[in-house]
Amino acid sequence: QLESLYPRPGWVELDPEVLWTQFTEAVKEAVQVAGVHMRQIAGLGISTQRSTFITWHKGTGKPFHNFISWQDLRCAELVNSWNRSFLLKVIHVIFTVLHFLTKNDRYLAPSSFTFSTKQASLKLSWVFKNLHEAKEAAKENNCCFGTIDTWLLYRLTKGSVYATDYSNASSTGIFEPFMKCWNPTLSSLLSIPMSVYPPVKDTSFNFGSSDSEIFGVPIPILALVADQQAAMFGECCFHPGDIKLTMGTGAFWNVNTGENLFSSWRDLYPLIGWKIGDEVVYLTEGSLSNVGTAIKWAQEINLFTNVDETAKMAQSVTDSEGVCFLPSCQVSVNDPYSCASFMGLKPSTTRNHLVRAILESVAFRNKQLYDLIVKRIDIPLRTIR
Repeated sequence: QLESLYPRPGWVELDPEVLWTQFTEAVKEAVQVAGVHMRQIAGLGISTQRSTFITWHKGTGKPFHNFISWQDLRCAELVNSWNRSFLLKVIHVIFTVLHFLTKNDRYLAPSSFTFSTKQASLKLSWVFKNLHEAKEAAKENNCCFGTIDTWLLYRLTKGSVYATDYSNASSTGIFEPFMKCWNPTLSSLLSIPMSVYPPVKDTSFNFGSSDSEIFGVPIPILALVADQQAAMFGECCFHPGDIKLTMGTGAFWNVNTGENLFSSWRDLYPLIGWKIGDEVVYLTEGSLSNVGTAIKWAQEINLFTNVDETAKMAQSVTDSEGVCFLPSCQVSVNDPYSCASFMGLKPSTTRNHLVRAILESVAFRNKQLYDLIVKRIDIPLRTIR
């Protein structure tokens, strides 16, 4: 397990060298456990968490900072400020009018675009405003930006391949999903140099081979795909209306919308699921930041010892006795000062009531997001996997 670093309140980072070491060790262990040899591996696919990113020097490969996680909140107030700004409202109006007049879907996404703390956009802007080395390297076209997939690809090929795929790019908040390119207007607004972005390739693509010194033999790297999109593909959600729900650190609802790109609305936003040849599949995603995070926190404060105990504890009481858990362990986009809390505590409240309230909060929030999907997605929903 890769431990997150919390250098300041709200900041969440990952050590790139620890990640690299654990990645290579995991590959070697998986091959060993499978009872095969590295030379028998036909290809390597890389699926990683999205929007967690790093910048590094193109010449030396040296990172300018740790990975900044998708959970990181250093720009929460800036996100809130941008989403309330007059400029963003003007942008919405302009693109709404353009879409109405032209019926061209290229204007659909920016007509309702909003910033999110989960996206890399404002955090990357923060890097160039606060880290002098990164800013100077960018001026000389010597700065590389990459999500985890891009950085691993770069390390695996010892710097010879620098790229990402459409699923990872679309999750950063800086990529225009309909035009399928890095957004120059947004980059200009945020003072992000266009030179830092990697080329974007198909999800299924021959990205080259790993250097033979890493695994003993060169292994072809044949796919890059973001984690939630990979889960969508793995669950065979290939048809419009298919839904995938995964719950880990957070919860992610993804709806296959086929060739149709739906604009952002409240907690829903458009993504590219995958691009394979001429086929581009779009998704609409809704997410909850704190599911596994809330469970882990409850364990760390000794509400229970083992996660397996939670079901029995919750079922040992008829209800939560009016206790509600508001699981905003991370800052809300709408209110950067919000935080988690229990409500309805009484002298009779036990650990069992608290655990039940936490589990119920997960169910209630998932139901809330499902209702939003049903209301906003104008295609028949088929299955939930």
